[in-house]
Amino acid sequence: MTHKLLPALALMTLLGTGAPAFSQDDPRALMLQARSMQRKGGGDDPRGAAALYRKVIALVPGSSQAYLRLSESILESGDVEGAVAPAAKAAELDPRSGEAAAHLALLRFYLAQGRPGAQAQAASALKRATALLPNDAEMWMRLAETEENEKDEEGALRSWLAVGRLHPFPGYKGRPLYEYAFERAVELAVKHKQYEARREAVLALCARPNPDQRHLRMLEELARDQVDAGFLGHAEESFTRLAQFVPQEPAIWENIALVQLRTSRFDMALATLEKAEALHASMRISFNIGLCLMKVGRLQEAEARWKALLPSILEAKPEDPGLALPVKVLYASCLLMEGRPGDLLAAVRPWPEAATHAELASLQAQALIQRGDWKPARKLLREGIQRFPRQDLFRKASRIPPGTFEEGVIFKSESRGALTQLDREAMAVLWSEFNAWDKCLEAVGAARKTGPVRNVDLLLLEANALESTGQDERAMEVLREGQRLDPANPTLQNNLGYLLLEKGGDLEEAALLIRSALDKDPGNSSTMDSWGWALYKQGKFKEAEEALRKASAVSPYSPEIHKHLGEALLKLERFQDALDEWERALAFVFPDRKDLEKQVNDLRTRIARNRAAAAAEAAPEPVPDADDPGADDDGADSL
Repeated sequence: MTHKLLPALALMTLLGTGAPAFSQDDPRALMLQARSMQRKGGGDDPRGAAALYRKVIALVPGSSQAYLRLSESILESGDVEGAVAPAAKAAELDPRSGEAAAHLALLRFYLAQGRPGAQAQAASALKRATALLPNDAEMWMRLAETEENEKDEEGALRSWLAVGRLHPFPGYKGRPLYEYAFERAVELAVKHKQYEARREAVLALCARPNPDQRHLRMLEELARDQVDAGFLGHAEESFTRLAQFVPQEPAIWENIALVQLRTSRFDMALATLEKAEALHASMRISFNIGLCLMKVGRLQEAEARWKALLPSILEAKPEDPGLALPVKVLYASCLLMEGRPGDLLAAVRPWPEAATHAELASLQAQALIQRGDWKPARKLLREGIQRFPRQDLFRKASRIPPGTFEEGVIFKSESRGALTQLDREAMAVLWSEFNAWDKCLEAVGAARKTGPVRNVDLLLLEANALESTGQDERAMEVLREGQRLDPANPTLQNNLGYLLLEKGGDLEEAALLIRSALDKDPGNSSTMDSWGWALYKQGKFKEAEEALRKASAVSPYSPEIHKHLGEALLKLERFQDALDEWERALAFVFPDRKDLEKQVNDLRTRIARNRAAAAAEAAPEPVPDADDPGADDDGADSL
């Protein structure tokens, strides 16, 4: 058992007049005397201290503390290389001593400067020291420098991040150490395409009240790259943080709104666009406000926006020429949705594109049908069938039998009924484009009452609207109806197969339907996603990943695809990749978003635990206490 040191006052009492202070074979007394002779202990005789430490080692050869202090004394004497051997012995005798490991690591680091062959040994010693002293910023900094010298830039990236997280304020190369560490981490992360590391470092640099302009530029670049990479939720976070520091810049608010628009959060986008417009009005901002107003069902306000924009787009040199046609189409659509076909026809008539643009022509045809102007409606439909055969309304009009399409004396009501049904189907499509699912279902119901269902498109639209309003059982019935009407239709096969997968239906039937749909339309990302999900349900996770990645490449902003891909990656135990996909999905609004948020939080915790376990495994195993004269139960070797 290790004996306690005597208190200082008792020791002085024992000295007496001219009496020896200690015995020459008392290792603790020798340690005290030697420590007082070290420069570190306030003395000026490191060589004398080293001699005493050697006596202690002769008496207690297993003393890690004696070897460590001997190394310190030799170093104080100016012999760096000579200090290494006792430092290594100290670390060997007490593998859990962070102090010994750090001392040896610094010696290795200093000796490695200018000696390429010694860098690897220094890196190894520094890694050991950081494992034992994870909160020592200097150890991490020296390790980062050494890894960069060794061309281990990914290792250096991790080490610089560790330095930054400790937030040390001492100066380093002209600025606070933590700032330099995060800046260097950003550079290395960009170079090696380490997204999470870059994001962490940039956000940390911009976390203080008044970040440097260079760091704000890094934040803006990060936000734009996040948009390109599909991390829309992260991009919004970055742009929002940027707006905190540059609140008077309308372009930043507009960028936030564009992310919100892309993720179908139209109420939020509308509020953000209004902030941007208050700072600087523009045609583009006004256009997006009008679009949001239509998406949230505020049609009268949207109409006012379009009317206000029309004079600007009709100018010889409009501010944004690319908006001219979209404004006209949305204005005409708005009037039709408000039930004002006459106003639509009056507004469109003077426009040069009225007869040359497919969408405007189809909207006019609908307006003529709604007004009961049957003859001009048929004329316009015939022209549209010839000029715009792929436009939805004209494509469906071409399927009406000629004897029904042309109005005769006997079949007048049938002809008018067919055109009315055509318009109502088109209105259902129009309402669906603005997520007005109740209105969409009303229009579908009206179309069904007008006449028999002539094509599966109407049933597909009805099923989609029913799913969107939570009526899955009814949606299944409608899809089965469509299956009887057109069993080989690839869209119907995909939608029915996917609904079977989601609702626990026959897995084999679902897979056969989706596979058949994919064979007919191999480039359809929705069907690729369904096929990947079918493979997942069958336990074929690797094949599922391959299919879902193809789908993601075609539709990079689909939350459903990212969610499914994350599930497959989780089964493959690629946890960080799964988290990335789920992070992409969470930018959007979808029915089970809250469930995914919980899964994401659980996965983050799991990843953190895995990393902690890996770090603990890399740390040296604890060993029993040695009978060390320099370390007692109080953990001190000084009075």
